[in-house]
Amino acid sequence: MTEIRREPQHHSGVKLGDILFALFKRKRTIVGCAAVGIIAAATVYFLYPPSYESQAKLLVRYVLERRGVDPIDGANSAAANDTDKVIGAEIEILTSWDLAVQVAQALGPQRLLPPPRDLFSQLVQAIGLKRLLPRSGASATEGDAAGSIASGLKVTNKGSNIILISYKNRNPEIATLVLQELLSRYFVKHLEVHRSVGAFDFVAQQTDQVRARLNQTEDALKSLREKTGIASLKEGSETLTREVARTQETLNTAEAELAEQKAVANQIGESKAKKWGTKGQPSEKSPLPGKARVAGIEAKIGTLKTKLRDVQQRSKQLSELAPQIEDLERKKEMDAANYKYFAASLEKARIDEALDPTKMPNISAVQRPSPPGLETKKRDKIAMGLAGAGIALGIALALLRGLVLSKTVGRPLQLETQLDIPLMLSIPYANGQFALPRNGSPTNPGALATRRHHPKLAPWEAGHFIRPYCDAIRDRLGLYFELNHLTHKPKLVGVASFSEAAGTSTLAAGLAASLSETNDGKVLLVDVNLGPQDVHPFFKGKPAYPLNAALKPNGAIASASDNLYLATVGSPNSGPAQLGLKRFFDMMPNLKASDFDYIIFDMPRLEQTSPTWGMAAFMDKLLLVVEAEKNNRELIKRSYGKLLAERNNVAVVVNKARSYVPKWLDAES
Repeated sequence: MTEIRREPQHHSGVKLGDILFALFKRKRTIVGCAAVGIIAAATVYFLYPPSYESQAKLLVRYVLERRGVDPIDGANSAAANDTDKVIGAEIEILTSWDLAVQVAQALGPQRLLPPPRDLFSQLVQAIGLKRLLPRSGASATEGDAAGSIASGLKVTNKGSNIILISYKNRNPEIATLVLQELLSRYFVKHLEVHRSVGAFDFVAQQTDQVRARLNQTEDALKSLREKTGIASLKEGSETLTREVARTQETLNTAEAELAEQKAVANQIGESKAKKWGTKGQPSEKSPLPGKARVAGIEAKIGTLKTKLRDVQQRSKQLSELAPQIEDLERKKEMDAANYKYFAASLEKARIDEALDPTKMPNISAVQRPSPPGLETKKRDKIAMGLAGAGIALGIALALLRGLVLSKTVGRPLQLETQLDIPLMLSIPYANGQFALPRNGSPTNPGALATRRHHPKLAPWEAGHFIRPYCDAIRDRLGLYFELNHLTHKPKLVGVASFSEAAGTSTLAAGLAASLSETNDGKVLLVDVNLGPQDVHPFFKGKPAYPLNAALKPNGAIASASDNLYLATVGSPNSGPAQLGLKRFFDMMPNLKASDFDYIIFDMPRLEQTSPTWGMAAFMDKLLLVVEAEKNNRELIKRSYGKLLAERNNVAVVVNKARSYVPKWLDAES
């Protein structure tokens, strides 16, 4: 039967527990960085030079595009008065570099940039960082002054017709003075932008030219009218047409009347002739009245024909001159319209020329530059930023070291979640009560596996910190032996680690003492690591015997405690003693023939040349001790896999595990 193992838990990514562990483990780093940030913030808060702010407000009702020269601009001026565009254009004018330069020229660079006298600037100069400060005093130029104006100026709009203007400066008088000068020059700049330069002279010249062309057109049109005798082409043409029709009608009537009169006259003559023939006497009276009437009608007809020819001649002349007259009339209308437009534009240009920038009807100052007030927002933001940056830097460093740079096993749970290695037991680090020594360094008389300068209880003492954990390991080993039907004697248990200070000696001694108290037989603790200076450790005045002597059947060796015996592989004349593989193999018959029930080996740490690799396969159970926050994860995974490939008898114990997270917040506690 094999050992019961928990299924490995496959987790990916960073968990909340990892983050909390990294943060609380390196809380000193976080506190230190936070302290530095707070000190820097306090320094800025108390040494930062004060800044004063003056504010003003402008109301923009509308904007007149005063371009009297271009009729298209005039036609589109209403369309251009979109509120957002208008406000945006005025903000651009207020923040323009040209306006800042004009203000700088008016006030002077030396006045705007005096030599700094605040403590912060003096401190910067004292540490040799003068180049970080802007030029000031006699070396300041208009460009520097304009740059300082532009950097301290802030123009905002909150969706209304009000423009808020503020300016910050270290000198309270300069703050108000700059804003006043800026507003006064803004109105002038506004007029320059929204009206044509030299519009009055240009419009006056254009008006004179249009008026001259109009006069020439009127003179030519007057000459043609006099020639044709009409005042208007349309009315004259209609009059001549009517006159021709009327004259023709009158002529036709007269000709009909003439024919009638002639017929009447002929009839009267024939009647009279007949009367003369019957009476035989000629009449004394002639038909003069009839002839006179015919003659009158004929004269009238001649007059009408002459008049008709004259009217037709005038109509023909008018039709020939009609296109020229029409062109002149159209030109006159166009010149008259242009003259009217330029006359109106000239009047507006004359008004613009004389307009006072301080009395503009469309833009007015709702609030003149206010008295300077102390501005602390920037200082507070910098101070808070430094404090926050210190805390953030500490947290970032803690997370970087704990989650990215650290390659060790910090928490026991990482063995299962990151390395897929089952964990047998985790032994905490209890505030120095369990300061594990190097393997095989028991030098304090009466306390095996402890250092001389750490006078603590021996690991097998009942009050020692390790004993409860050793008892737990003992119980789990017993269960393992039962489940796997390991009933032979002696049962070999090895304790190994990856580093000297992992605590294998203490754990091996405590486990041996715990096994000896169960009355299940004798327990032999074998120290494989001692050198010549530590070959005779004592426990209550009783020495550890050489391993060969301890393994002799029915050997007369004294027990260190009830059922507990001590052995070592060293000798006074040897170098650093280690139990080589060949010697261990040769000793196997003696081990199996001994009368011990358990043999606990305090084995050398796992290195490339360590005999532990070969000895581990002969152990009934190998306890692999991992020192928390010291042993590399890749080394543990690789070594565990190699040991497991030889024999499935490895159990991992994490030693010196620290829990930095408070218990109420630690999910693993």
